[in-house]
Parts: sequence; C-alpha cells; structure tokens
Amino acid sequence: MFTKFKSFIVGHNSSRYAYDLYFFLITLTLFILGFLVPKDKKPDPDQLLQKQYEFNVTKLKKHSIEFTDEQINNNDFVLEWSKKTLTQVHKKGTVSREFFNHIPKKMNEINTVDKKNIFISILLPIALRGNELVLEEREFIKDAISSNDLSQIEYFSKRYKIKDYKKINFAKLSVKQVEEIKSKLLIKVNKIPISMILAQAIIESGWGSSRFAKEGNALFGEWTWQKGIGIKPQEKLDANYAVKSFSNISASLNSYILNLNRHEAYNEMRNYRNKKYRNGDPITGYEAANFLSGYAEIGYQYVTKVKDMIKFNKLERFENLVLE
Repeated sequence: MFTKFKSFIVGHNSSRYAYDLYFFLITLTLFILGFLVPKDKKPDPDQLLQKQYEFNVTKLKKHSIEFTDEQINNNDFVLEWSKKTLTQVHKKGTVSREFFNHIPKKMNEINTVDKKNIFISILLPIALRGNELVLEEREFIKDAISSNDLSQIEYFSKRYKIKDYKKINFAKLSVKQVEEIKSKLLIKVNKIPISMILAQAIIESGWGSSRFAKEGNALFGEWTWQKGIGIKPQEKLDANYAVKSFSNISASLNSYILNLNRHEAYNEMRNYRNKKYRNGDPITGYEAANFLSGYAEIGYQYVTKVKDMIKFNKLERFENLVLE
C-alpha cells in the first residue's frame, strides 16, 4: 500500500490518488482504534492470567516484605525474626507478609530447636500465600464460567488437565459441557492444608538442609524428566530424571500445590477434600495425608511418615492461620 501511495504522489491520475488516499486513511484509522487485529495476535489467556496475577502481587507489595540475601544469611537477624513471627502466630493467629527467597545458607550452624522454628517461620507465609493464590485462581474460574469466556475455560482446563481435555472442542462448548468443566475444576482448584505442606517440606528437604533445597530451592522433592531444569541425585547421576529446581522457594511451593491439585495420583484426596468443604467441614493435614501413598516410592509408609511428622511436631496448630 505504501508503494502505491508513493507512486501517486509523484504524478499519477488524481482521482485514483484521492481514492487510494481515502482508503489508506480509513485503514490507518481502524488500526489505531484497534478494530483490525492480525489473526495471530489474539489475546493469550495465559498472558491475561499472568497480568492479573502481577496486578494482585503489585497490590500486595505495599503490605509485604522480601528480605535481602544479606538479611537472610545473617543468623542473628533470622533468629530474632523467627521469634517475632511465632510470637505473633501464638498471640494473634496471623502471619506477616514477609518472604524469604531461599533458605539461609548458615542455618545449620544454629541449634536444632531454633533451626526447626526458623524453617517453620519461613514456610508459613509462603504456604499461606500459595493457598491464597489458588483461591484467587478459583475465583478466576468462576468468573470465566459465569461470563462464558471460552478462552479462559480452555486455559484452566488444560492447566489442571481435566479428564479428556485434549478431545474437547472448546470453541463450541454446550451449556452442559461448561457445567461439567466447572464441576471438575472446582474439585481440583482449592487450598492444601498447612500442616501437610509443612510436614512434606520438612521430610523432603530435611528441615531445609538438603542439597536440593540449598542448590535448587527444592523443598518438596518433585521429579522432572526435562533436561536442564533439575539436579541429579549424587547416588544416581545416570538416572533419566532429576529433582526439579526453582528460582526461589515460593516457586517450589506453588509447583507442589499445582501438582497435588492436578495429578491423577491425588484424585481421592481432592474428592475427599471437596466432600468435606461441601459439608462445611475443613480438611486437616492429618486427614489429607491418608491419600499421599503415590507421592513417594515407599507407598503407604510415606503416609505414616507424614502423619507422624504432623503429630510429633504439633503442626496442626498452624492450620487456621491467616496472612495479615
């Protein structure tokens, strides 16, 4: 179009010039107003969701703190912060929005009792924030269903791998299909009991002292078969899997919650959780742990291990905490 326009300027038929000039100006106006959008520029529901998350995080940053590496690796600072956090938990039942990016590097120099308290203090805010994000996502799903936003419905269906999602034509969903998808998603997308989160993090990371926790912020021992995003176990360097690594411990926590909320191995846990919530009864970590036999190679022994950890460390006292 621009080549034609230029040729008319240097001396072509004036009426043809006027017509093409008019056409060019109309087209330009439509692009400016946003009426003409290239087909490959359709809104990406994943990006839309990410923008919403970023907006929510930005709102919360006014009331949250992310500690510097200098603070995190200062044992005196961390110990005092932990005492303050647990005092607040005991007196108010709340946790401040204060987040660690990684486990303190010198934490092993601290005595066992204080080390355990520090680890719990670090986990509490990121666990509560992880559940908060899941509940926000649950609201996104409800909004997408009520507004019949097919692109968002498709996104969440794939993200949570609802049954037969690959066979569904999301461009032509019937009312019945939408209701079925809603039912499946709301069973999957819900919070995880705090005591179970703490117990599994303790077991999988050795109270934050494991190599995977230190080098890869991996608190929950998740495996990956993708190259370049994990840490190979030293005793199995030729294994075809690795322990998934993360940019920070919050990312590890969020990945763990997503895993429990969508993997088929935890269908029974989600169904039981849904039944409890529908009856108005919150599910505890001690109950939810009964459905974790698929989490580790040791099977039901792992269930016993998690339940013993919850009981021995009285982790259910943290079950009903809320973020400030």
